[in-house]
Amino acid sequence: MTATATPTVKDQDLISSGLVESASVNSFADFIPSKPNENELIAKQEKNEFVNVFICHLIFYAVFCISIVMHILIDLGLGTFIKKTFSELVELAKNNFGEKNPAFA
Repeated sequence: MTATATPTVKDQDLISSGLVESASVNSFADFIPSKPNENELIAKQEKNEFVNVFICHLIFYAVFCISIVMHILIDLGLGTFIKKTFSELVELAKNNFGEKNPAFA
């Protein structure tokens, strides 16, 4: 069963005079979106969702791995090593400054 009726003699007179649009414009199929377009939209949305989830997971695991590496290095004494090196550099700077400018020593 189709949405458009077969043209009668009266309709054929109107069609020939140009007062009635074609039957294809008046059909309900033109107003209902087709299934392939819906499927394409759903596929695009799923792809975009996958990309967004992938980027979020990538950022999370990057931060997670960096924090684990930093925790291991600090536990192994990296913090003490950096503190010792920094204090030695400060002492060297004080000693060099005093030798170059004896008036300030």
